[in-house]
Amino acid sequence: MIISLKPIGIVHVNLNDDEVKAHWNEGIEGIIEIYEDYTEGLNGIEEFSHIILIAYLHKVTNDQRKVLKVKPKRLKILGLNEEEIPEVGVFCTDSPHRPNPIAITIVELIERNGRFLKVKNLDLFDKTPILDIKPYTYSRIIQKIKIPEWYEKAIEKIKSKYPQAKDF
Repeated sequence: MIISLKPIGIVHVNLNDDEVKAHWNEGIEGIIEIYEDYTEGLNGIEEFSHIILIAYLHKVTNDQRKVLKVKPKRLKILGLNEEEIPEVGVFCTDSPHRPNPIAITIVELIERNGRFLKVKNLDLFDKTPILDIKPYTYSRIIQKIKIPEWYEKAIEKIKSKYPQAKDF
């Protein structure tokens, strides 16, 4: 089976990739440019406070697409030692290195200007193709979730080092 997707837009940010990575926790501001053919699909989007972006991680290499087990790098960035981080399946993480490098991110919609959406809390690189947009609605909010014990322990360790850290 071959699946073919056509981007509906592209991300614009004024930071390089390393600067975007450095702001992973709080995200950055950026502009989502929607291509003219899809502008009508934005009608009413400005009435939502948050939107879900589905993007194609265009910088992931063919070798990185073969990765199936990882040690979540985010936990290392937050101060855990390499030995404290378990190796888990890539589908248990937000790693961009995965068979189908597709990202799902929730951003705050600041304003719409025609086919341009100004957003914040963005964690995508400049020129990342956008595949789809969905509204963030009440039906998507999950109050009670279950996470693995290794993740719970990692969060506890991080919060003991950084009491101001938000939940992950």
